[in-house]
Amino acid sequence: NCRVKHGWDFVGDAYNGATVPVPDSDPMDCQGHGTHVAGIVGGNASNIKTGPKPLVPWIGVAPDVTFGAYRIFGCSGYTSTDIILAAMEMAFNDGMDIINMSLGGGSAYKENPTAILADKLVSFGMNVAGAAGNDGSEGVWMVSDTGLGETSTSVASFDNAFGAFYTFSYAGAKYPYNFSSAWGKAIDLPASATLVPLFDKAGILQDGCDANAYNGLDIKGKVVLVLGDYTRCGSFARGEIAKTAGVAGILSATTPFGMNSLAGAPGLPMASIENRAGQAIIAAYKKDPKNVLTWAKGPSSVKVEGGGAPAEMSSYGLDGDLRSKPDIAAPGGNIYGAYPRSKGSYALLSGTSMATPYYIGAQALYYEKTKTKPKGVDIRGVFKNTATISKNFNSKTYASAAKQGAGLINVWNALTTTTHASPDRFDLLDSDNFRGVQKITIKNTGKKTETYTLSHVVADALNSYSEGNSWPHPKPIIEADYATVKFSANKVKIAAGKSVKVTITFTEPKAGNAAQFPIYSGYVVATPSREDSPAVHVPYIGLKGKVRNV
Repeated sequence: NCRVKHGWDFVGDAYNGATVPVPDSDPMDCQGHGTHVAGIVGGNASNIKTGPKPLVPWIGVAPDVTFGAYRIFGCSGYTSTDIILAAMEMAFNDGMDIINMSLGGGSAYKENPTAILADKLVSFGMNVAGAAGNDGSEGVWMVSDTGLGETSTSVASFDNAFGAFYTFSYAGAKYPYNFSSAWGKAIDLPASATLVPLFDKAGILQDGCDANAYNGLDIKGKVVLVLGDYTRCGSFARGEIAKTAGVAGILSATTPFGMNSLAGAPGLPMASIENRAGQAIIAAYKKDPKNVLTWAKGPSSVKVEGGGAPAEMSSYGLDGDLRSKPDIAAPGGNIYGAYPRSKGSYALLSGTSMATPYYIGAQALYYEKTKTKPKGVDIRGVFKNTATISKNFNSKTYASAAKQGAGLINVWNALTTTTHASPDRFDLLDSDNFRGVQKITIKNTGKKTETYTLSHVVADALNSYSEGNSWPHPKPIIEADYATVKFSANKVKIAAGKSVKVTITFTEPKAGNAAQFPIYSGYVVATPSREDSPAVHVPYIGLKGKVRNV
């Protein structure tokens, strides 16, 4: 009657990717990542009677699932492809329905072993989803290898709109903070530890990487506010410098927004705060430098800066064949969930590793509600059709499909839709191989005749080679390079249980320099006349220019 009914340890605790694996029958997690992932899929901490209680009660996406745990990492380090493949095969042989792969690395093509095996397993009735990767700072083409199969799913990450964080108050306002892993607990400093921004002579906030920046400042026993830009030095280095200067703690104001995960320096209270918090604190300090910091004893629910939008760290597509990857996005930033008892029982983690189990759990809910087990593109299409097309934080335009895929998963829409649109993506390729004429099939799975209106939603174009650079920009330039779309019929009437095909003609964007290879995208939308039935959509994506010249 255990929740984890199947499993195997393929490597042993000491394995790090370079040592010899020592398998055994107990897949107990000593690192924490796997436990957190499993909790998102189907944990339940809503009514804990014995053992540590969570900061806030939570329930996984599908709390009635049966788990198989196949351990492929030691307590630290890496793993190898042959071990991953062996674990996937054992999951199949044990009768698992879905494989969650919160792992991977940058790989541009679907001809990698894990993607090939994923497609093979899907053909035998399983479903496989892989994390899109956390290489958003590396620019386009970086979607991870595990979800690149033709029938498997690549899952991108959105930051959670809300989070459970410890807070502090300053000048009458309350702000969340994310303490460093080295400190590892709530900050509780005396009122005498007042705040001092680390300004230079021009009044500009400094990053704390230079010991000389502390010279002449009254910072002994004080909390120093620094700029959270980590291009010059990491949190450990600036923490050690601050300790030497005698500060009581550090608050690091993130740039451009949100809160970072800091390693920190041992023995020093250190935390990341939001950019807007840093600006507000500086304004309050200039009015009254004697304002006092008050640290809350427990966490509270707060709205997160940058939340509800694609995560900065989530990897960009496309893949090397110009296919639309990632496929879909799910909540993955600031996710509070299960952790090994030996490591505190609960943890707040971020990554596409956290988004993938959300999508996997949603598939399990679909199985449960419909009492069916559709595989591959069939179930992937349901969730892609009904996802919520979203915008980047503080943006007025929709994010590229190379960032969010079909959009943020909308489980309720997926479970209640009576419409299906296929295929689940249009790969228009590059200018030389342009596939401008496509067909969409719209199926009415409801019980009544329905009329659908077809429309087109444009999304951001991504320019990664604006300066003739060989490697893509780490942060693509957003452009308004939009394709035009024409339908053979703008409205279609479909009887219950029937389907209709509509021809779509795409034209490449007039804007955009083909020598800079902008990646353009958007969504074809079919909206039913009934208000109680959600619209469905299919993403399209293409590259203006000749990809062989990239």
